[in-house]
Amino acid sequence: MATQSQAVGITKYQLFCVLAASVGSVNWGWTFGATNIPGDVISKCAAGPSHLIGFLPSCIPASENVWGLVVGCFALGCLIGALTSTYFANRYGRKTVLVYSNIPAIIAAIMYGLSVNMAMFIIARLLSGIALGSSLGTFTMYVVEITTPKARNSLGGMAQMAIIFGIMLSQTASLGLSKPPFWRLLFAISGILSVLNMALLCFCVESPKWLAMNGKLADARDSLQRLRRGTDYTDEFVQLTSSVMINSTSELAMGETNNGTKTSSVIDVLLGRTPDNLRHQLVVTIVVMASQQTSGISGVSFYSSTLFNSISKSGPSDVFTIPTLAHILSSVLAIAGTLVMPVCMVLAMYFGRRPLMIWSHGVMAVCCVLISVGSIVGLNALSITMVFVYYAAFFIGAGPIPWICPNEMTPTYAVAAVGAIGGSVNYVIIFVIGLVFSPLLDALGGYTFLLFGVANLLSALFCFFYLPETKDCQVADVARLHSVGVHSVLRAKYRIDPLKSSGENTI
Repeated sequence: MATQSQAVGITKYQLFCVLAASVGSVNWGWTFGATNIPGDVISKCAAGPSHLIGFLPSCIPASENVWGLVVGCFALGCLIGALTSTYFANRYGRKTVLVYSNIPAIIAAIMYGLSVNMAMFIIARLLSGIALGSSLGTFTMYVVEITTPKARNSLGGMAQMAIIFGIMLSQTASLGLSKPPFWRLLFAISGILSVLNMALLCFCVESPKWLAMNGKLADARDSLQRLRRGTDYTDEFVQLTSSVMINSTSELAMGETNNGTKTSSVIDVLLGRTPDNLRHQLVVTIVVMASQQTSGISGVSFYSSTLFNSISKSGPSDVFTIPTLAHILSSVLAIAGTLVMPVCMVLAMYFGRRPLMIWSHGVMAVCCVLISVGSIVGLNALSITMVFVYYAAFFIGAGPIPWICPNEMTPTYAVAAVGAIGGSVNYVIIFVIGLVFSPLLDALGGYTFLLFGVANLLSALFCFFYLPETKDCQVADVARLHSVGVHSVLRAKYRIDPLKSSGENTI
């Protein structure tokens, strides 16, 4: 007798689809981290006075504020992409958005390689942000909708795993591609990743949940059959179709998709115009996504070279010293994050989302204090060590879990909108930190990380009181239980026994 599909873990085809779709997130990480090491060469002409190499300038001089805008406007593009992708992902499908979001990323890569002034470079970075922000937000939905509850425990963190892998690749490549004219190639490689992403996605199925929501039940069954090959997926398919029928009969008063099945917009969710009270899901999503960035991680990712220079009291780089010790440490930091991430994915199989988030922010708070102490009193070894511990702690919980939170506790009809709101908050804070982190580091020096320490402590407390546990639980059960307004999850009635979570009364 075949095993019930919902009881199995990762199947080969599930893994292939997740890995194929994750190339877009690798691209996100590549583009996110590409400005770190070559920043001085591009904006400060550290390789020597600006001169033409062919018809292209060797560098593009810019003030610190303008370069901060370059760094941060990628997140601004991601914000636009996250908000607009909600409509397209609901109307045309998760896979469709993942495929076609690569087109503007390819155009941006060409612009990177041919930039002759900072305006052109900023437009390219903004355009790539729109493309990759759209892809990243849709990817997290796609993973949750094609995987079983057990598979989500490990594959749910694939977005963050792919991002840190992309950052590691770009930081490592930057050691050899920071000098003119090779920094152009560093940014243009994003286009190659986009082409690869499009090619691999041709072999992936559409989300069966989206197909069912849009009345394509035969396609949904075929998609589920491929994803659950070798198992009995009958009960799971019945629950899936029952969910769609309940949504379509109870939500007729609200906006509909092209076939009559209800989905809520960002405005609907913000104004509370949803069949269920989703205030708790919305507040938790916004806070955990904001907490991910107020932890200080973007400052470390964008400016790790500047940070290590500040800690070691080193001067700026020049063409004769590239790669500097700070550059090498930045690359080692990215490699360490990549090595830690698989361990964190294994931890997610045995520990709940809530304890991992609490411990992650708690350890980061302690590390922030010790980074400041070491920097202030001159214990460079302590500060540098704590930066590495801080980076590893981020990937235990604060890195991957916020991205999957809305998908694991929100009804299907609102998951795209709630995820877009959370992602937008995340990108706004990334943009702000991209602008202010370097000036803040110059102004406060070693005291900078005390601010992030306080932020991490507050985040840990919020997770303790308000973050629902969703490990091994059916999304429908979690959504139904917490659709009652903002509340503390410490009360016994807001806990679910995963063994009894079976998706009845599906939302």
